Amino acid sequence: MDSRSDKKSVQIVVDVCARKGMRQVVISPGSRNAPLSISFNRDERVECFVIVDERSAAFFALGLAQMSGEPVGLVCTSGTALLNYAPAVCEAFYQRIPLVVLSADRPVEWIDQDDSQAINQQNIFAGYVKKSFQLPAEVSCNDDAWYVNRCLNEAINLAMAGRKGPVHINIPLREPLYRLSGDFAQNERKIECYEPDSRLSDRQLEELRERASGCDKILILCGFMPAAATEKAAQIWQKTTENQQVVILAEPVSNVGCATAITTIDRVLNTLTPVEIELFTPDLVISCGGALVSKQIKTFLKNNPPREHWYVGKGESHIDTLQRLTALIQCEPTDFLEQLFPVTGGDAGFSERWNQKAAVAEKRHNRFLEGAPWSDLKAFEILTSALPARCNLQLGNSSAVRYGHLFRQNNPSTIYSNRGTSGIDGSTSTAVGAACNSQQPTVFISGDISFYYDSNALWNKYLSPNLRIVVMKNGGGSLFRFIPGPSEVEELEEYFEAAQDLNIAKMADLYGLPYYRANSADELRELLPLFLAKHDRTPVLEICTPREENDVVLKGYFRALRGG
Repeated sequence: MDSRSDKKSVQIVVDVCARKGMRQVVISPGSRNAPLSISFNRDERVECFVIVDERSAAFFALGLAQMSGEPVGLVCTSGTALLNYAPAVCEAFYQRIPLVVLSADRPVEWIDQDDSQAINQQNIFAGYVKKSFQLPAEVSCNDDAWYVNRCLNEAINLAMAGRKGPVHINIPLREPLYRLSGDFAQNERKIECYEPDSRLSDRQLEELRERASGCDKILILCGFMPAAATEKAAQIWQKTTENQQVVILAEPVSNVGCATAITTIDRVLNTLTPVEIELFTPDLVISCGGALVSKQIKTFLKNNPPREHWYVGKGESHIDTLQRLTALIQCEPTDFLEQLFPVTGGDAGFSERWNQKAAVAEKRHNRFLEGAPWSDLKAFEILTSALPARCNLQLGNSSAVRYGHLFRQNNPSTIYSNRGTSGIDGSTSTAVGAACNSQQPTVFISGDISFYYDSNALWNKYLSPNLRIVVMKNGGGSLFRFIPGPSEVEELEEYFEAAQDLNIAKMADLYGLPYYRANSADELRELLPLFLAKHDRTPVLEICTPREENDVVLKGYFRALRGG
């Protein structure tokens, strides 16, 4: 197809996007965005996905970008279509994902004139994108073309620079919208952005090493991050723990790939007794990555504050979660650790004490689960042990990600969850998108409310046969039964859990998906080999657990970790 939209602005947009490395674009059908849809579709450098539901489309794009690390485009028509992107754009901002939103719009003179789909789209994502851009409705001179080119280059460079994140480009388009031209831009100027290496000066390193040497106990705390891109990165994490005064607490979604890191943080914290607290309190916390899943580690460090807290991250703002920030270090975490360590002196028993507690927690964990009744916790034990080697694990929000963090996730090569804003609204769509960008199996574990909420994630033709969807049918928002507050009020079931009993088998049948259902531990063990085997279509596994017993089992589990 050797023709494109005749609109010069669209020609420039598409060519710059392709030249800047945007290999994938997710498009939702509409009329005002027709010039963009036609032109992206006819550009062989770009793979296009068509997803009708804009909210699902945006989370799908987020999943694509999670796995690729590259900018992914989002194209929609004007009006409320764009507003449906908001949850995923917000998640991308806090998850540091380079989404590039390309919204078609009415010409500016028609905004607020009671014209169809003519809402104010400029700066609509203020606060949740790195920058917004407004293009001219017409390219009528060389300066207009220069401006469009410059905006597109700046937007994509910005999405990928420092702390990655989403950008928004609003594109007013006049009718007619469907005219084509064989004369189109295909060699637009590309502006490269070069970032310096993450290297501190000798003076800065000397100062930080001196400060670190004055701290006997050092704890490195890792929130969610993309998987380490190189084998060297994993080696750096591993080498860091050779310092006996250093402990790495890394949540599974941090993807640090370090065998000596402690990943089951809540398990270990529950083994500490009050008289032991001081021995486990660090003098220096070095943190990196995004928001932590574990509320317990945040509470522990706020109640037992370190003398120093350094946050490490390129392009980051002052991340002061522990309210003790003393240094912001603008480096990639692995680059910084490679430069800083080893440091001399310190408490040589700090690492050993934490690892001994991890071993105690492991024994108590295993002992409890040997006799644990059928529940969410028992189901997660069985699931975790059955995950295929080198799979990608996607954990839904609320209880799913919390249960997932109680187990050592040894098999997955990557573990992701939408923990930027921790919403349940797009977890399935994200997993569907992520599975499209991986040759390895992707296993997605979701709660039932989250699955219902995002059921339109199944309404597209991109469901990978490598994707496996697990739905924990526990009767609603089970998290509310074991956090303080909601479980103590009479509104628990209707206003917090919002218990539902929708037929997941019929939902799977609606989309022609293989379906399995387990009502007990024995049934789950029997079904998992069938569920995880090769399929032509994405299979769905419904695991039914007792709603009113899950919190009892979990509370008993934490008592067992405490030695009770």
